[in-house]
Amino acid sequence: EHVITCEVPEGGVTEGQLFLAPLPITFDGARLRAPVGQWKDNLFSFFNDGFCHAALCCALWCTPLAMGQVITRMNLSWLGEPGTWTQAQRAFKVICVLVGCYLVYSSALNIASMAYEEDEEQPLWIVWGKFIGTFMFTVYNIYSMCRTRETMRARYQIPENHCIGCEDLCCSVWCSCCVAAQMLRHTGEYETYPGVCLSDVGHPEGTPKCV
Repeated sequence: EHVITCEVPEGGVTEGQLFLAPLPITFDGARLRAPVGQWKDNLFSFFNDGFCHAALCCALWCTPLAMGQVITRMNLSWLGEPGTWTQAQRAFKVICVLVGCYLVYSSALNIASMAYEEDEEQPLWIVWGKFIGTFMFTVYNIYSMCRTRETMRARYQIPENHCIGCEDLCCSVWCSCCVAAQMLRHTGEYETYPGVCLSDVGHPEGTPKCV
């Protein structure tokens, strides 16, 4: 571990609060360097690290978990926003629970609907239950993805190039898996360290933190 001296923001900080501070030039510890000022690669550069790379598979098969890996790397809350240290440490677990609960909920309703041969015969509680559950889960995914991308752009000083003023929202709505994969590539160093699907940071244990 390295001890670094930094200046506390004006007004002070409280216990557990997170704040950003630049690393000193003399720092020689291991770290992953995320590019500043621009994205590492294009939004659709899926195969830069291989056709079956862990980051690509995670983003395609379970986008919320890929987003959770990015959130953990950046020490954000489960909503993709800056929060306390405790919130950052629990974020990936909270997202996993949300995904699990939604899968159980939707599966239960699908099983219940199998008792009816025609969709028109299904009772309203099944129809509305499916709609409300899907709607709420979709809103959460879009909001948290948008906030995560917005926070990342602010941290790494990446300007908007398209749809000025709503680029994060548009990308999150129309291609959330593309956004998750791009953010994983930007904050990861897959050229040096392998990717891991079932991991809170998407890298093996012991991989340096991203700065």
